[in-house]
Amino acid sequence: MLVARQKGLHGARILDVGCGIGWLGAALTPFGSVTAADLSPLAIAEGRRRYPAVQFVSGDFLAVELHGSFDFVVCADALAHIPDAPAAVAKIAGLLRPRGTFLLMLPNREVWRRRSSLERIQPGQFMRWPPLSEIRSWLRPHFKIDRIGSLEPGGDRGILWWVENRYVRGVMRRTIGGQRWRQLLESARLGRQWTILAERRPDREPCC
Repeated sequence: MLVARQKGLHGARILDVGCGIGWLGAALTPFGSVTAADLSPLAIAEGRRRYPAVQFVSGDFLAVELHGSFDFVVCADALAHIPDAPAAVAKIAGLLRPRGTFLLMLPNREVWRRRSSLERIQPGQFMRWPPLSEIRSWLRPHFKIDRIGSLEPGGDRGILWWVENRYVRGVMRRTIGGQRWRQLLESARLGRQWTILAERRPDREPCC
């Protein structure tokens, strides 16, 4: 993983929060020992079968016993589904060593709500995804936010139609190249996925 390489992780203690079957944690095993936690016992059972190098923990993240200090914590698309997200962020901060790294990934609500292929199981379902201002408020008490980026452009309704329709994409591929156009959209925070890199404040007390 790019962030792990940039941070020079080697022999690190790594935690994957809301891991599912653990594919992301497994990808991080070259950088150290990985613990992966998820609420679903079925997902954990499958993860243990597929990725024996990862130490899996099943249960509610706010209730399971984990022992710090970790050097790197990653949480991909899980935090918005934890009922008390601020408490989860506080626990993550307490499990990290001072100046440890937290990589948080969450859906970019403002792009997804302008994506025609989004299936709404119930009216306004995507509105449960928090806005960026709320995500920042969860992090600020415990972390210094180093970088906010986005990945995977893909809105095609409303104002985003003007930058994502196939005619614009075709012109941009011919003029500056498809990869460069994608990078420009991501740097403008028009990707469907937030990627937030944060550092634990050194004055934050460990929780465990």
